[in-house]
Amino acid sequence: CYAKLSYDYFARTFGTGNNIKYINAGMAGTPSTLGLIRIERDVLQYNPDIVFVEFAVNDSKNNTNMTAFESLLIRLLNFETKPAVILLFTLSETGYSCQNEMERIGKAYALPMISVKDALTPEFNSKRMTWRDYSNDYIHPDRNGHRLITEFIKYYFTVVQTEDLDTVYQLPKTTVYGNQFTNLKMLDSTNAPVSSVGGFTETRTISQFPKGWTHKTGVPNESFILNLDCKNLFLVYKESKNTTTGAIDIYVDGDGVKKLHVNGYNSSGWNNPVTKLVFSDQTVKKHQIEIKMAEGSENKEFTILVWGYCDE
Repeated sequence: CYAKLSYDYFARTFGTGNNIKYINAGMAGTPSTLGLIRIERDVLQYNPDIVFVEFAVNDSKNNTNMTAFESLLIRLLNFETKPAVILLFTLSETGYSCQNEMERIGKAYALPMISVKDALTPEFNSKRMTWRDYSNDYIHPDRNGHRLITEFIKYYFTVVQTEDLDTVYQLPKTTVYGNQFTNLKMLDSTNAPVSSVGGFTETRTISQFPKGWTHKTGVPNESFILNLDCKNLFLVYKESKNTTTGAIDIYVDGDGVKKLHVNGYNSSGWNNPVTKLVFSDQTVKKHQIEIKMAEGSENKEFTILVWGYCDE
């Protein structure tokens, strides 16, 4: 993949033996919101000096996703190692990309940006290249596509060597979309303040998030209850094409009003993690979050993978 190929080039060109380390923290089919939830576990614990960020084809162009993307960049830029952060923008076969929205953020934060979309679109339009020269499906670069992206990154390394890097980097004083998700933290079955698992059981779930909870078929529809001091809360659940997978209803603070309906079944699901915003407030409050299997799904399965929350 381009991450490994560009790392190999960087290590050969700028390294001194084995002093360059590589972590591929990419996760297929997931947005920047989930990237932010898992950033401590998958990125920051390794004390990075350089971080490439790419969510252009998996993010939606809504305010929640773009706020999460901006919050993720702030989290990286404020980290104690002060890593260099480089944005990468890919595209789908239809031309979909969040580049325009993300570019606004990148410019505001004076971050380097590498656009696969800007490089390839003129080639596609002029017929000098076809999509199949880059990808063998509708979105993912194939071996040739990974080599192309690697060349773009190598070119960036060449260009940046000629730039004046003596200026001390400073974060802008204002945000583009917002920073309310900057301090998102992750909860799983090892640390979540669950007062009752109800009809759910702690179980090994998917490899990326193995310590979640599952409601299995034939189990009574008793409530899962989480008590948490927070101002923002995200649910991460497993999406599956298995027809035994059902839906849940989420209630907050015991008022009996359904806050969110979430269906874990999707005909194109592949046991992938999906992230949903449950609520977002301005201040931290004590909340009770209750989950019950939805009507018609009482005897079906549903898997909670992790929670993401802000308590400051």
